[in-house]
Amino acid sequence: MMDKLECLDMIGPPWTLLFDGACSKVGNGAGIVLVSPNLEEFLFSFKLNFECTNNIAEYEALLLGLRIAWKYGVKDIFAKGDSELVVKQ
Repeated sequence: MMDKLECLDMIGPPWTLLFDGACSKVGNGAGIVLVSPNLEEFLFSFKLNFECTNNIAEYEALLLGLRIAWKYGVKDIFAKGDSELVVKQ
């Protein structure tokens, strides 16, 4: 049986997911930055085509970022956002 440190070595260095969501009278959107372990940045932006609150836009941004990371095979990720509600849940 592997100990915890051996398992961590298998995962590899973490990626960083920066996310932000916003809603306004003009429109709603989500912004995502995926940062690789060697500090390459991958930028994404999405228009949210539904009415929502700022909190919902923040959750959508996080979920979109996690889906993108999963699609590209990211196994270990650290997520950062400015929504206290989303980050603390």
